[in-house]
This record gives sequence, structure tokens and C-alpha cells, in this order.
Amino acid sequence: MVEPRAGRGRRLLPLTAVVGAGVAIVSMTALPAASATRHRSAGPKLTLAKARADVVAARKPMTTFTGPTTSPGAVPKGKSVVSIYSVPAPLPQRSAAGVADAAKAIGWSGKVVFGNGTPTGWLAAINTAVQGGASAVAMSAGVPALIAPGIAKAKAAGAPFVDIFNGVKNPPPGLVAQIGPPERTEGYRLAEWVVQDTGGKGAQIIAYNSPQFSDLQVALAGFKQGIKDAGAKYQIVNTTLSPATDIGSSAGAQRMAALFLKYPQAKFIFCLSESWAGTFAQAVQSTGRHDVTGLGTDGDFFLPQIRKGANFVEIGPDTSEYGWFAMDAILRAMNHKPQVKYNVPFRLMDKTNAKSTNGPAIANSYDFKSAWLKLWGVK
Repeated sequence: MVEPRAGRGRRLLPLTAVVGAGVAIVSMTALPAASATRHRSAGPKLTLAKARADVVAARKPMTTFTGPTTSPGAVPKGKSVVSIYSVPAPLPQRSAAGVADAAKAIGWSGKVVFGNGTPTGWLAAINTAVQGGASAVAMSAGVPALIAPGIAKAKAAGAPFVDIFNGVKNPPPGLVAQIGPPERTEGYRLAEWVVQDTGGKGAQIIAYNSPQFSDLQVALAGFKQGIKDAGAKYQIVNTTLSPATDIGSSAGAQRMAALFLKYPQAKFIFCLSESWAGTFAQAVQSTGRHDVTGLGTDGDFFLPQIRKGANFVEIGPDTSEYGWFAMDAILRAMNHKPQVKYNVPFRLMDKTNAKSTNGPAIANSYDFKSAWLKLWGVK
């Protein structure tokens, strides 16, 4: 469910490039009449009953350990891991901290490093880690294609390299594992949330796209499929490009605000990751569009605002556990054990259940740390 990613460029693409990438503004009302008629003649594949059932299930707490059942082998002593986060956002910061937390829990040295938000900075951080003798390296929210030279250096030094978030279908040689949730399913569940919230009566929706993030491309595809399955009453009236530089910036808020004003009938916006939640809040504040609900995956800091009444829905895992999945993959690589397919759990959070947990982020309702240590044979 992962797709190759276009990289973390810091500028908007030319219009021709945007169109070529399939991310130009799309007006569903511009479809030819015959095409629209054919679409309406088919009944919805996504029923209101199914949407309600799936959303209810997704809202439930994560209470069961979903890690592997086979041991990764003995935990070697005296090792170290450098955990790098790519951009200064809550998700990569929390997952990077999770790696260091897991390392320290097994008696290793764990160091968290910022990659300065650019591919050059990511490579510099990897090179420093390898030259400093790190036994393993983990990267949170990096782009595999852009850090391939660093991955190769880590491999040559015998240091297993794990990438968290932003997986790709054909990873560079030396990347031993990619850790991430089922993004397509998360995106589809958010579409189902829209259907159940509107009672199946239909809605106009704005969607964001950001080719810089391969995993969020998968989430967007899942969301679009869900809206398509819901039938002709549901329309994505605009899909527009939002680069990573939009996150938390005034320019990003202005871009989103302009969409709110242009589409007054649109009551929902799929804004990719919950990292755009702050941008959403600014746009709502500046336009007074309190009737718009934001939808984002990988929730990691906006729960307090939802508890206070913000119209936002988020879905994702306990991102601090990402680091423990990564540590398991590192241990398997060090012991020459085959890698496993990880099942990363997720939960949907909205106004109905936001007060059921404490803290700013989606969190497990079980002691995942003890579960991992038991699997690894560490007391």
C-alpha cells in the first residue's frame, strides 16, 4: 500500500507538472453529462450501514498488542542506535523518540538527531551517525530515494537501517524494514466518517494532495475510493496541491482559507496528515468557516483542540510505538532473522471519543512497552 514518493521539494510545481502528476484542481461538475449520468445510474458500493459500522469499530481503543509472535533473536549488548527525524513535526519527533526509548529499554545507547528538514541535512545526519560508529540507524519520515547514499554507507558499515513512515514499493538496497500503518485503510475510514456524519445524504468535499509524501498519497487514494464508493451524492469538488511548506505556515493557512471561501458549500476537507491541523485551525479562524470539518491521518498532537470543540477528525497509530517496531526490525537484522510484516494498529478520534484519552496524541490502551520487552526476552 505504499507508492514511490516525489521528494520533499520546497517549491510549488509548474502548472504543467502539476497536471502531469494528476494533482490539478478538479471540478466534478465539469464532467460530461453522459459520464455523470452513467455514474449516477450505479448504486453506491459504500452503504450508510457499512460506514456506520466501520467508524464505530475504528473509534474503539487499541487494547491488544499487535507485534509479531516470533522472537527476533537474542538482544546483543553494548550497541547504539541513532534515530533521525526529518522535519520538525510532532509525528517524526515522537517516532524518533520512540526508537531511543526502545534502545534504552534494552540497555543500548539511543540518540535522537534532527535532520534539519532537508535531504542534505538528512544525509549529513546519517553520515555523522555511521562515522560515529552507530550500530544501527533509524530515519523517521525521510524519503528513501533521497537518502539512498546514506543507507548504502550504513549497510557497508554493518549498521541496519530502518525507515519509519513514507514507505516505498522498491526500497534502496540496505533498507532492512519500513514501518508504517495501513494508510489506504485509514483514508477509506475517513471517507466513511463523512458518509455516516451526513447520514448518507451527500456532501461536497475539498481534498489536499502532496506528492512529497508517498504514504499520504496512499491515504488520499483510499479516501478518494471511499468517496467514489459512496455514490454520486458525494463529490470531491477540488483536489489541490499542498506542499510540505504549507504545514503550520501563514502561506499554507491563506491557501486553505482561499479554498474555504471559493467553495462555501464544501463542509469537509481531507487535509492529508494531521500535521496540517494547525493550518486548518488558522484557516477556520481567518474565514469564520466553523462549519468545515478537517480530516487527517496519523494524529499526533491535535486531540486537545478536538476536546475543546475543533471540527477535526484524525486517525492513526500511537506513533511512539513506531520506534519499538523499528527496534524489533533492527534486532532481526542483527540476528540475520527474516523480517516480518508488521501490523501497526490505528484508532479514529473525533468529538465522540476525544475525551476518552489523556495527552495530545492517539495512544494505545495497553502497555506495549512491556509486551515488546517480553517478546525480546528482556526483563
